[in-house]
Amino acid sequence: MKKVAILLILIISVSSCSLFEKPTMTEEDINSLVQEKANVEEELANVIQDRDMWKLKAEECAQLLEEQTSEQEMLTGNYYVIAGSFKNSQYASEFSDKVRQMGGTGTIVPGPYNFNLVAFSVHETLSAAAESMYNVRSNVSEDAWIWKQK
Repeated sequence: MKKVAILLILIISVSSCSLFEKPTMTEEDINSLVQEKANVEEELANVIQDRDMWKLKAEECAQLLEEQTSEQEMLTGNYYVIAGSFKNSQYASEFSDKVRQMGGTGTIVPGPYNFNLVAFSVHETLSAAAESMYNVRSNVSEDAWIWKQK
């Protein structure tokens, strides 16, 4: 009798345990969750693809910016329109005075190989210097050229 009572109590407690309860979800609920999971996975795949595309575009933009920055550095600076260059500093000084009389700056700039360069004008951009150089070639010196000081 004791064994039967213990067995009966054990059966009642085990059968009332939540581990043995059947799920309350219907087949329709399960299918809905499976479909929702598939939708979320598809959205995630699209987001990953978009992220990769934006990352690639960002790298392209960074590369373009770097190229433009290096081009800008090449195109701006101290551009001198040189009207004459002399090894002898006395000749450079005399020509500098003539350039000033013609409306130029007459700045003497130390050039390569110990030349004294006499500048007619100084510009921030290469295009402005080129425009000025053609005017200087017409009016001051046929041999005018542009020199960029580093």
